[in-house]
Amino acid sequence: MPIATLPPDTRLLLIDDHQIYLDGLTLTLNKLCQGITLDHARTAAEAQEQVRQYTYDLILLDLHLPDGNGLVLLEKLRGIDPLTPVAILTGSNNPSDMDAALRLGAAGFISKAADGPMLVSAALRLLFGEQVLIADENQPLDRRANARELGITPRQLEILDLLAEGLPNKVICQRLSLSEDTVKTHLKAVFAALGCHNRTECVNTARRRGLISSS
Repeated sequence: MPIATLPPDTRLLLIDDHQIYLDGLTLTLNKLCQGITLDHARTAAEAQEQVRQYTYDLILLDLHLPDGNGLVLLEKLRGIDPLTPVAILTGSNNPSDMDAALRLGAAGFISKAADGPMLVSAALRLLFGEQVLIADENQPLDRRANARELGITPRQLEILDLLAEGLPNKVICQRLSLSEDTVKTHLKAVFAALGCHNRTECVNTARRRGLISSS
């Protein structure tokens, strides 16, 4: 991992009201680079004050704070400093929380179940401009239940998985023994269910909603 490429004045803000978790997270992320600064905020008010006072390279934000909702705070922080990436670091594994956070401009959505090396890797990727989505493997997103709520069929989930692999319609037809017209009809229905207009948008939205298999 190229941790030496981060400048020594890298500064992160960790927002969480559980001091024990904050302490552990600080120990973990100290490994990102020498000289890194890791500030803490335990409330939404403290977080806003910190962001007004300092310029951060990355903000990690819990969804549940004693004086406010993390999604509301996300909007406020982006209003104060729209250039700093803000990622949600939470115990929630709800696809609707993930979808809402990403729609509000979150740079990532990371489960607190992620281990130390995974968190370091996620933070590094976020610092270099990547979007990072890490769900809790012990509580996998129930994609079939999510799909049913959206009116997406099991066959359409299979098509989504192949779409996520970047396969063209003709190859999807061969894999599933379907006609091209049938595949196009299924894709049209999926686009409508997800409110999307092209294949890339469809895959990204489906992934955020936990509809695409990670296997």
